[in-house]
Amino acid sequence: MSRLLVVLALLVSALLISTHASHAAGWHYYDPECPVAIGEKSMKFLVMQPKKNIDRECTALPETGPSVIVLDAGDNELRDMNWDIRILRADAPNATPDPDASIVGRLPLQKFRNGMVNFDHTFTDAGNYVLYVKFTSDDGAKSYTGSHAFSVGLVTDTELYLYIGFAIFATILGGVTFTLWRQGKLGFKVPEVLAKK
Repeated sequence: MSRLLVVLALLVSALLISTHASHAAGWHYYDPECPVAIGEKSMKFLVMQPKKNIDRECTALPETGPSVIVLDAGDNELRDMNWDIRILRADAPNATPDPDASIVGRLPLQKFRNGMVNFDHTFTDAGNYVLYVKFTSDDGAKSYTGSHAFSVGLVTDTELYLYIGFAIFATILGGVTFTLWRQGKLGFKVPEVLAKK
């Protein structure tokens, strides 16, 4: 029985280490596409905190602080349009905030002929945010809009389930270990004072 517990503990430790290693390598939340729908078109989005780690995130930035947002639009029509890029604060996950009233960051209206832009933004508060983008032709006759929700400094569902699972495992392991110890099956004797209780 004690060997089974040791093997189980080693398996759980290996799982936690591999999860941490993949997170450190930038794979934990990273979807290589991270698409943002812009009307019938799309662009790619990701956000990083290079001063803290090498992770590239799409939906959940783990901490507040200085961040770099990267956008990539491969469509030639979008490259010829004026880009209006805003960071909006949202009241709830997947909410649609007012693009004119909830602005916490904004780039000057301009064109990005190479289809890519990266810019710095410091998130001072944990919460839910939305990347809002609007592409407009020079004459204003044509436009595309899109948005992408993400969180900053919040515990994600995956992390919450991992914490709960670990707490349950630790409780069961502790209970079984204590029971085996009280029965003297772990290779050392229980003090007589405890054994009599």
